[in-house]
Amino acid sequence: MVSYREAVISAPISRPPGVSLAICLVQMLAARCPPPRVLEGLLQDQGRAHQQEVQEVRRELLGVKEESGRQQQLLAQSLLLPKEAQVEACLQHEITRLANENLDLMEHQEGQDKTVRVLKQQLKSSADRLEEFEACARRQSTVSQIGIPVNITRKEKVFQGMLEYKEGDESMLLKNLVIDLTPRSVAVSSLPWLPAYIIFMCIRYADHINDEERVSTLLNSTIISIKGVIKRRGKDFETVSFWLANAGRFLHCLRQYSGDEDFTKHNTPRQNEHCLTNFELSGYQQVFGDLVIQIYQQLIKCTQDQLLPLIVAGMLEHETAQGVLGSMPAGQRKRGASVAEEADAVTVETILQQLSSFHGAMRQHDMDQELVRQAVRQLFHFICAVTLNHLLLRKDMCSWGKGLQIRYKAWQLEEWLMEKELSDCGAKEALEPLVQAAQLLQINKKTPADAQAICAMCSALTAPQIVKVLNLYTPVIEFEERVSPTFIATIQDLLRDRSEPTTLMMDVKSVFPISIPFVPSLVVMDAIQIPASLHLGFLTRV
Repeated sequence: MVSYREAVISAPISRPPGVSLAICLVQMLAARCPPPRVLEGLLQDQGRAHQQEVQEVRRELLGVKEESGRQQQLLAQSLLLPKEAQVEACLQHEITRLANENLDLMEHQEGQDKTVRVLKQQLKSSADRLEEFEACARRQSTVSQIGIPVNITRKEKVFQGMLEYKEGDESMLLKNLVIDLTPRSVAVSSLPWLPAYIIFMCIRYADHINDEERVSTLLNSTIISIKGVIKRRGKDFETVSFWLANAGRFLHCLRQYSGDEDFTKHNTPRQNEHCLTNFELSGYQQVFGDLVIQIYQQLIKCTQDQLLPLIVAGMLEHETAQGVLGSMPAGQRKRGASVAEEADAVTVETILQQLSSFHGAMRQHDMDQELVRQAVRQLFHFICAVTLNHLLLRKDMCSWGKGLQIRYKAWQLEEWLMEKELSDCGAKEALEPLVQAAQLLQINKKTPADAQAICAMCSALTAPQIVKVLNLYTPVIEFEERVSPTFIATIQDLLRDRSEPTTLMMDVKSVFPISIPFVPSLVVMDAIQIPASLHLGFLTRV
């Protein structure tokens, strides 16, 4: 770089005629020399830069002195230690030093990352403003070229109730909509059965473009994905209930928009416009029907696993209104039970709370009412079977007082059915064997007339069950008496002509036949909106 002095000296000098060389030099220097204020500012900047450099050098020197002092102190201390201790002390010092350096570097890195984030945000904001400015400029340019302002009215687009997706997007769709989706991630205010509707709208698009491979790929992948979720999270009642509701709704969509007159007669004219046009998917109706049954069976298993630890304790062992119903003599009752122990005890109210939790989840997921009714009936059969089987195995539970308590708890279950408007779902009838066993413990058991009444009353119990309860009957209070062998023989003679099964224990694993009646939906496909929370931005409404 050429200095200012060299530039002045090397510059050619031209002077007008009659002007001395000295005057020309003065004029030239005045013209090329910066103003005094500029020179003063330059000197101040150089001074500040010099001071900063000096301060940095001083800080570095101070750090070096401190490090040197620590090194000398460590050396002096290590000379007084044995050789192994010296090595350990040196290693410890080096580890401490490296850790401090690492912390400093991490702090510096965090500062750099924060700066980068801020700069990226500023860059994005500037780019957005630039795009807006360019768009505005283009609009103004167009208007200025036309010469007069023009109002543009956007036409309302009519959607056909389909979702366009690219070939190969099936895995991403099912990952976001099935595999990674949890019931609580779908807003309560969202449309019920939203996953089922979205998948069916994609099926409609594949049908619309007449792509058989896309239709079969999406349907098969959906079945595999739902089965995988049920297999992995089959113990979570909410997940199983959620997918039972959605699988059932997808089955109804396959029926409702199949073009079959038996189903389309329930549609509105607009809904009939959304029927499938190129493919007949009745085979998949059967496949999804089997899937619904499989999920329903898992739902029952999940509820039974949660109810099983509660049934015996709540229905048999816990004593409601102890002392009033006379289930145990005064000398045999537990004394000094604390309030905390009583609060932690499993009661029939505990069972009712669990049933209410199941029912609330199914209603929240808008499960078909018929499936809810069948599930409740199955659960009441399970409660009855477990309770009655334990009653038939425990002599201490067969007494007049226990019969009264069991009948009272069965009445509470029946009241719960009335509260949930499920009295006619068959659950009350499924509970009848337990109710009759409780009545058998309370009824008179002496005369032939009593025997006739027992045989007429216990229609839901088998002959071996009736005889077993009578043999196990054990008086626990003063006015009770044992059942005489003669009375039991009379009962056996009266029951000999019965053509019913002669099993003693109820089948806990027995499952009632499952029916899936068609339930049409009033939802129109083109009115469905996809929430952003589902991360399905790659789908396009058509």
